[in-house]
Parts: sequence; structure tokens; C-alpha cells
Amino acid sequence: MEVHARTATARGIANRAWRAKEVGGGADMSLKEDIAKHKASLPLRYTREWLQERFREFYARAEPELPPRFTTREWGMFGWGDKLMQRHLAFRSEDGLQTRLAREAPMHVYHSVAYYAHPSAGKMNEKQWQAADLIFDLDADHLPEMELLKQGKITFGKLIEIIRGQTVRLVEDFLMGDLGIAIENLQMVFSGGRGYHVHVRAPVVLGLPSGARRELADYLTGLGADVERLLHDAGHTRKFKGKHRTTGELRLPSTDAPGWQGRVARFASAWLTETQALPAKEQLARLKSLPGIGSTMAKRAQLDGTPQGVFDALPRRVQTALRDAALIECAVHADEPVTGDLHRLIRLPGTLHGGTGLLAQSMTLEELRTFDPYRQATALGEAPVKVRCVAGHPVAMGDVASLKPDEVTEMPASQGAYFMARGFATLEIET
Repeated sequence: MEVHARTATARGIANRAWRAKEVGGGADMSLKEDIAKHKASLPLRYTREWLQERFREFYARAEPELPPRFTTREWGMFGWGDKLMQRHLAFRSEDGLQTRLAREAPMHVYHSVAYYAHPSAGKMNEKQWQAADLIFDLDADHLPEMELLKQGKITFGKLIEIIRGQTVRLVEDFLMGDLGIAIENLQMVFSGGRGYHVHVRAPVVLGLPSGARRELADYLTGLGADVERLLHDAGHTRKFKGKHRTTGELRLPSTDAPGWQGRVARFASAWLTETQALPAKEQLARLKSLPGIGSTMAKRAQLDGTPQGVFDALPRRVQTALRDAALIECAVHADEPVTGDLHRLIRLPGTLHGGTGLLAQSMTLEELRTFDPYRQATALGEAPVKVRCVAGHPVAMGDVASLKPDEVTEMPASQGAYFMARGFATLEIET
């Protein structure tokens, strides 16, 4: 099919050349433009063909990780060159899915978070929704630190580390800690792109409506938290000169307190312990780094003693600054529309991401703690391939590989696929 397509293109150019001879100079200029456009398009076309062939080789041997009750799921695939996703697919057997993957080698493969009575029905109201997994999609694009990346203050690799840390915190602190979800009801997945997916399949969450799911996403960020109740109010009323006055004393909750109170307490205790270990000059600088804390206020803070005792004796403004810092640092930024969508399609673990060439890969919590996608999610082999960087600036695959503008580099196929799939490079055509 590729040979026929190339032959047809060459035949078309030849026909235009023959017509150009008949009609003269203007057509000759048009012919030159056509030839130039054709030559310019070749690297992109050959790049896509190379990627598609690597995907085809992968799916010939791949064994994707199917979700529970996969026959009740809607499936979606995005093919090479497709403008729209193929949706409303259903599979009655694992073999049926694998056969289609091997035949089409799609760029992207998705399944619904929902369970349906009729998953292949063309309209949502005909599918008969039954239940849905609770999904959290953590993507580097949604991090506040994305602004630091745009300013050139951090690398994209650092952003990926931050989102991995948030995923660990989501699982360990929020889902297992606050909600009491058992680890066997959680699936952690590297998305193949810029973040992680967490699937929650505990029976208690499957029937949750969209609004309740969105509230859970908000809870992860501390949105709507009553900040005045995150610290214990230890103030009391005194009578002075015939008038009652209330003291505004705050106390740090126990580090094992539930919810955001415990989270604030653990953050503040760790922050104070780390600060106590610094030289006096650095202690002062760290206190001044808190929002709204100047030199005068920082010098009033006494840091001798246990974290609990130190916190309770701090000036109120320093206490509330630490509380506010905890709300920022302990937040988890999941994509709320994804969590709230009862009909969302999510990438299938064990398949390739067409925008990176990386593997969407499930893992244990312990594996997640140290997961490096640029080393552990490659799946397209080590055969050498030459690529040309077409980005206008240096680009990197974490700390594994990098390219400079217009540079031609030979690298393993798994790395070359990453740069080509991202649009940073094209296949170098030997002439």
C-alpha cells in the first residue's frame, strides 16, 4: 500500500511536469513548488511510517493489561492519520482485542471508566450506565510549577518528578490514609505521557455521582477547607479592666490527626525539624521565605524545643504562614473534569502512547516511588536509528538523551521514537 501511494505521488508529479512543458513558464514555477513541497513532506511521512511499523512490531507480541469486566467497557482507538477517534467499540474476548491491536497498531488505545449493559451502542443513553471506576489523572500540565518551567527555572524532567511525588501522596496519604481504600483496590499507571493515572475500584466508589467525584478532586487541593479549623484554637477569654478580651492562641494538632489537620501538622513538624538543623543565619532566611514574614517577625521566632512546642510558641503570623504553606505543598492536583466524568475513556495499560512512544505501564506503590519513565517505560527496542532534530531549541528525554537544533544523531529506537513522536525530530533519510 505504501509503495502504491508513493508511485501515485510520483506519477502525479510526472503528469504535472508533462503539462508544464505544454503550457510554459507559469506552470513550470508551479511544478517546482510542487516538487519542493513533496520533498519537504517526505521526512514527516517516512517518520510516521517508521513509527507505525515499530508500533506494529510491538503489538504483534504485546499482552495489554485488561481492566475488570472488560466486555462491559466501551473502547476507543486512534489510528495513524485519523482525524477522529474510533469509539463505541466492544470486545467479547481478549483475543478479539489483541487481534485488532496487531492488525491496526493504533497510536492510542482507550477503555471507558464506566461499565455498560450495551457498551457498543452509538448513543450514551442507549449504553445503560451501570457503574464507573473512580479515576484520578495527574498530569504535569496541571501543576502550579508549570509556570516555573515556562520561565526556564526548572526542567520538564523535574516536573515529572514532582507529579510522581504527588501521585505517591495521593495513594498513600489521601486514598489509603483519609479514605481507607485498600491497596488491592487501587491501580497506579504511568500514562505514557506526562503523568500518572490512579484507578480506584473499591465497591464503595463505583456508584458515586459526578458531583461527589468532583468534590473528592477538590478535597485533594484543600479547596473549600475551613482554614481557621486546621489549627487548634487554644485562646481563652480574660477579664481586664471590666472588659472581656479573647486571646488568639493557636496550637498544632497531633501529627496523627485525621484529614488536613494531620497533614498540616506533619508538614509543620517536618519543616521545623529541618529548620532547626540549619545554622542560625540560614534559619532566619528560611523563616523569611514564608509568605508575609519579614526580618522583624522572623527574629521573634524561637526554634529550641520539640516541633510541637516550638510551633505553639511561634508568633501567630508565622503559625498561619506555615499552615498556608502546608496547604500549597501538600495539595494534589488531579484533573477535576476527568475525575468527575462518568463516561471518560482512559488509556489502556500495556499499550503505547502515540505522542511519546512510551509504554502506559501499571506498577506497585513501591515501584512508583522510584519510577523513571524515560528508563523504565521504553518498549521499542535498542536497534539504532538516525534522527534529525527539527525543534528550534534543545530538547531532552529526561536525563537519558538530548538533541540540539538541526543535529543528526544515532540513538536506540526507543529514544528516537520518543523524539519523533513528540514532533521534535524526523527520521533521517539516507541519500
